Amino acid sequence: MTTILLIDDSAHVSELFAGAIRSELGYDVDSLTSPSELTDQYLSSHEIDVAVVDLSFGSETETGVDALLKLHQSSPSTKLTVLTQGDGWVGDLLRDAWEVLPLATVMSKSSSVKAQMKTIEQVVRHGSAPPDPVLQPLLPAEKSRWRTLEGFSRLVPHKGHAKLWAAVVACGPQAEYQDLAAHSGLRLNALRNYRAQILPELALHGLENPPMRDLYLFARRCRPFLAPFVEAKGVSLGA
Repeated sequence: MTTILLIDDSAHVSELFAGAIRSELGYDVDSLTSPSELTDQYLSSHEIDVAVVDLSFGSETETGVDALLKLHQSSPSTKLTVLTQGDGWVGDLLRDAWEVLPLATVMSKSSSVKAQMKTIEQVVRHGSAPPDPVLQPLLPAEKSRWRTLEGFSRLVPHKGHAKLWAAVVACGPQAEYQDLAAHSGLRLNALRNYRAQILPELALHGLENPPMRDLYLFARRCRPFLAPFVEAKGVSLGA
């Protein structure tokens, strides 16, 4: 039996969507309402053919990207699908997920149930499906070959860079170098040098000489991708 996993913070929406999948496609469906519920224990006890994941989870620290990444690393045979409105800041999150992770497709919550069911069936049968036309304008025309999971390691070449990222996340979008210095224990010149050293890599992620606010937003969105390389240097990236 084909099994679909839904991860959406609205239990009501998941219930309705699960009912449609069961009645229209005949697949088995399980659902979670938070990325934090996707535990190692859950993954070890469930076979998942296709995961349909929302990206936004309100005020929670984790986003759908956390769930998608964990599924990719723990269950590489699971086909990853995003279901989202794609509005506001989620559009940037969608582009990150699309470029960095091997998504099977992306679906819009505003599309008809019939279209959504057709897309899920295509993913089950063929492994992928064209992105929803509603979301297509938010996706890059071509995926960047530089934006890979391993590529994020080049943003954290040394422990000083790890401290820079941790300070950026902790101090927020309005922070100045003095705030980063106070948090990290690094000198102002050292922080400026560490930032300058990774500017070429940041440009590959679409950030050209970014101000602190943009650096913060990037770090928050891409925390799941950055965190392993920051922590490998003995530094916690935080929430």
